[in-house]
Amino acid sequence: MRMKLRQIAHALAVSRHGGFRRAAEAQHLSQPALSRSIHNLEEALGVPLFDRESSEVTLTPYGEVFLRRAEAILAEAAELEREMSAMKGLGVGRLAVGMSVTAARLSGVRAMAQLLGEHPGLQARLETRPCRDVERRVRSRQVDIGFGEIGHLHDTPELEVEAVARHEMVFYCRTGHPLLDRDDALSHADLDEYPFAGIPIPFRLARLFPHNRHLDQDTGELFPPILVEDLEAACNIVARTDALGVAVPLLLEPWLQRGELAVLPFRRPWLRVDYGFITLASRATAPAVELFKDQVRELELEVVARNEALLEEVFQAAAPAA
Repeated sequence: MRMKLRQIAHALAVSRHGGFRRAAEAQHLSQPALSRSIHNLEEALGVPLFDRESSEVTLTPYGEVFLRRAEAILAEAAELEREMSAMKGLGVGRLAVGMSVTAARLSGVRAMAQLLGEHPGLQARLETRPCRDVERRVRSRQVDIGFGEIGHLHDTPELEVEAVARHEMVFYCRTGHPLLDRDDALSHADLDEYPFAGIPIPFRLARLFPHNRHLDQDTGELFPPILVEDLEAACNIVARTDALGVAVPLLLEPWLQRGELAVLPFRRPWLRVDYGFITLASRATAPAVELFKDQVRELELEVVARNEALLEEVFQAAAPAA
């Protein structure tokens, strides 16, 4: 019995699309060519995979068993091809990176750009997603490496988690916000009086953020009353309302320089975010992944220094925290 990977892919396409015509279009084949491929596969197996007598092509009992394994076989074949390509070096290699939005803005995109500039033959794919999605993309092997917030990753032996940097964050508001006129130190109760605009908050930080939000029963994350995944959008909303936001101050620098946003005089040691790399422990590391990590590490040295300098500048100009 001899099967070819493309025949398995063709059978999977027929099952997914429920017929030969739509499957042939999806596989960029003529319908007769696809029919021959399936016929040859059934001849090799010695059993029919599809019932062609009904109006819609359906799986036979043999087909159901075969297709349960087909997707796993194709995924393993793709993984083997990826590892072999990685071993050949970066000239014809591939790299897929999933980044959180903040990680991408701080150093991730620049690291990818520098890597591609040094290795123009590298085929790359960059995804920016919420932190939880970055982890899921790594687990499902849809990206080679994740780069983002790692504070929620504990007791995960199936993952390799490597810390890269810790960035202090600040609460920010519009210029002229009522909280900026206070003579006394700000408290959590003061923040609770105003809506929070931003991304979902990890459960570990639940008690530390403004309380006007709700808990997601599926993920354990806390959703603010103004849910905004994009920092630019959050800054626009905060600049035009009494809502508060939180961010790494370096990403707010253009808004602060234009005088549209201000940093609240509320500084706490817990108000920080830990960033790092996320990979599968069982997955071979490609050379491109290691070089991407090197680029990020180098850039993050600069990012940390710039963020710390900006923090001192903005808090010198603000009222002292309690």
